[in-house]
Amino acid sequence: MTTFRHVLGRLGKSGIAFLLALALYSALYLSGRVVQAFLSLFVLIPLGAIVTFRLLRFVQRHSLWSVRNRLLFVYGLIGVLPILLLLVLVGLSLWGLTNDLAVYLATSALERKLDPLNGAVDGLSRMSPDQRLLFTAGMEDAFAKTFPGVAFYVRDKNGEHRYPLDSAELKLDLKWRDAHGLLFWRNRFYGWALRADGQTQVCVVAPLSNELVENLVPNLGVIALIEIKGSHGKPELSLSLEDPTGKSEAPARLRLHLPPAVSSFDIPVFLPSTMQHYHFDRPNQTHEGVLWVYSRPSAVLSSFLSKSETLRGTLAALFLTVVILFLVVEAVAVTIGVSLSHRLTTAVNQLYEGTRRVLLGDFQHRIPVRDKDQLGDLSASFNQMTSNLERLFSVEKEKERLQTELEIAREVQNQLYPKEAPPMRGLKLTVCCDPARMVSGDYYDYQEIAGGKMAFAIGDVAGKGISAALLMATIQAGLRAQISLNQPNTELCVSLVVSRLNKQIFANTAPEKYATFFFATFDEVSSTLTYTNAGHLSPLLFRNGNVQSLDSNGTVVGAFAGAVYNESTIILQPGDLLLCYTDGITEPENPYGEMFGEERLIDLVKKHAQRDDREILQIILEAVRSWTGSPELQDDMTLLLAREVRPV
Repeated sequence: MTTFRHVLGRLGKSGIAFLLALALYSALYLSGRVVQAFLSLFVLIPLGAIVTFRLLRFVQRHSLWSVRNRLLFVYGLIGVLPILLLLVLVGLSLWGLTNDLAVYLATSALERKLDPLNGAVDGLSRMSPDQRLLFTAGMEDAFAKTFPGVAFYVRDKNGEHRYPLDSAELKLDLKWRDAHGLLFWRNRFYGWALRADGQTQVCVVAPLSNELVENLVPNLGVIALIEIKGSHGKPELSLSLEDPTGKSEAPARLRLHLPPAVSSFDIPVFLPSTMQHYHFDRPNQTHEGVLWVYSRPSAVLSSFLSKSETLRGTLAALFLTVVILFLVVEAVAVTIGVSLSHRLTTAVNQLYEGTRRVLLGDFQHRIPVRDKDQLGDLSASFNQMTSNLERLFSVEKEKERLQTELEIAREVQNQLYPKEAPPMRGLKLTVCCDPARMVSGDYYDYQEIAGGKMAFAIGDVAGKGISAALLMATIQAGLRAQISLNQPNTELCVSLVVSRLNKQIFANTAPEKYATFFFATFDEVSSTLTYTNAGHLSPLLFRNGNVQSLDSNGTVVGAFAGAVYNESTIILQPGDLLLCYTDGITEPENPYGEMFGEERLIDLVKKHAQRDDREILQIILEAVRSWTGSPELQDDMTLLLAREVRPV
C-alpha cells in the first residue's frame, strides 16, 4: 500500500488523469467506437504533453543534476547521436543506391528479354493474313526455346488461330489497343505483346518461368514479381516464387540463389521497385506491381561496376581503409573525450567536496593538484582560498579575543572615571567623553578636597587604544595618590602636584609615552581658580561675550624628568563659562583637509552660551561629527564645561 501511494504521489494528478484517459481511449478503440475514441484524443494529447514536460523536468533535476551526467548527455548529443545518424544516413544511402542499381539491372534485363516478342508481333501485324499463317508456326518454333510455353494468337478476316494448337484459349476484348510488357493472367505473370487494328489482333503470350526470371541477371540473386492485389484482395507472387507441388519452398529457393557474402557486413537485402503491367480482363489499363530483388550489396555492385578484379580490389581496400581510419579517429576522440570529462568531473567533484568541507568549518581541507592547467590552477586557487580563510578565521578568533579584552578594558576604564556627580562648590562641572575606539586615551577627573575646595583635571595621552588607556589609568592613579598625600589643613600646591606626577610617569613609562595635562583647583569662598596647564590646549573662558585663553605653565607630563611647572590664578565671576577640551574637538578634518579649528568652537559656544551646559556639549559633538562627514571619529573627544554659580 505504501509503495502504491508513493507511485501515485510521483505521478501526480496529471499523471493519473493521463493514465485514465489512455485507458479510456484504448477501450473505445478496441470496442470499435472510432468517433468516441477520436474525441477522447482531445483530452489525451494535452495530458500527454503535460506528463512529457514533467518527465523532462524530472530527468533534468535528477539524472542531469551532476556535471558528469550532463557531460555524458552532451557527448551523446554531440558525438554519439550524430555518428548514429550518419551511419543510418550512410546505410540508407547505400541501400537506396543498391536498390536503384539492382532494380535497374533487373528491369533492363527484363525489357531486353521481352523486346523480341514485341518485334515479332510488330512484324506479323504488317503481314497479310495469308503470310501470317505461314510465319506464325515458324516463330513459335523460334521462341519455344527462349520462352517455353509461348503462344501466338491471331484474329483477322481468316478467323481466329493460335499456335500451338493446344495452347489455352485467349479471347481478347476488341477494346484492346497496342500493348506490350507484362500481363497478369491466370494468377501469374506473362510477357506479351499486342497489335490491334480494328478487327485484326496479333498477340504473343510467353509465361515467365522460374529459371527465366531468376536468370535475368546472372549472379545477382533472386528476382521476383509481386501483384499488389489479386482477385481476393491479397498480394499475389510471381511465378518465380511459385511452388507447383503446393509445398512452400520459397525460403530454400531464396537461400539457394543468394550470392555468397564477401564479408560479415555483406548482409542479404530486399530491393523493391514498382513496375507497370496489364490485366487480361481490364483493357488498356496499367496496374502497379512490385519488382524486387533479393541479393547482397556486393553482388549488385559487382554486376554493375567494372569487371576488373584489380580495380574492384583497390576500391574495396580504399573503402576499408577509410572505414578503419574513421573508426580510429572516433576511438581516439572518444578516448580523449572520456579522459577530459573524467578530469573535469573529478575536479568539479573535488571542488564540490571542498566547498562542503568549508561549509562545515574544515578550513584545513586541501585539493590535490595534479596537472598544470586551468583545472590545476583552479584547484590551487581553491587551496589558497581555504588557506586564507583558515588564516582569516584565526585572525577573526584573535580579533574576537581582543575585542573581549577591549570590552573588559572599557569596563575597567569606565570604573576609573568619577562615579558621582561633580560637587557643587560654586562651580558647576559638566563632562562628556566620546572615545574613538573601545577605550580612550583622554582623561578627566574631579573630586572634593580639604578646605571646601574642588579639584578637576583633563588630559590627552599621546596615542590611542590600549597603551593610551593604560597611561591614562596611570595618570589617574598618580593624581589621586598625590592629592591624597596632601596633609589636612594644608594648601594643595597645583604645580607641585603636576611636577610630582611628571616624575612618576617618566620613571614608570617608556620615553615616548607622555600626555598633555590641565589641573586646577577652585576655592568657592574667593571664587579663585588656580591651575597648571602642562602642554594642554588652552581652556577658553567666556565672559560677557568675550573669550580669554588661559596660560600654559609648562610642557607635557612624562617626557622630561626635570620639567618645571608653574601655576596661575584667575578670579571667576558669576556667569563665567570655562571650556576645557582635547584636540579631538578642534583637529578633525573635513573631506577637503580643513580642520574644525578653535574659531568655529568659540563661535559655536558664543551662539549657545545661554543654553543648558549638557545641550552645549551635545551641540559641539554633533557639529564636529557633521564637519568630518564620517561615522567614525578621528580622535577621542572630551569636553569639560565649568560654569561659575553662586550658592543659594
